[in-house]
Amino acid sequence: HYSPGIPLRMNIVNPKINEAFVLIKKRKTKLKNYFYLTTKNNLNEAAKNLYSCLRKIKNEGYKSIAVEKISSKGLGKAINDRLYRASKF
Repeated sequence: HYSPGIPLRMNIVNPKINEAFVLIKKRKTKLKNYFYLTTKNNLNEAAKNLYSCLRKIKNEGYKSIAVEKISSKGLGKAINDRLYRASKF
């Protein structure tokens, strides 16, 4: 599994200032610290984009990552498992 080597918090509603925020549902607000796994809550797309998104965040120099709540049903369970593992750097 891939670990970005920076702190990763899961099930976050409001990220800290200057923290990358990983989302799976489109927001009306556009902020530079928002990173989408998918904009349509599509778990197949989210799973496909997970590691590239984490790499992009690390390459852009963020010091921590917040991830919004992802359903633990079906593929969401696997995505949450990968995120949990990535958080243990």
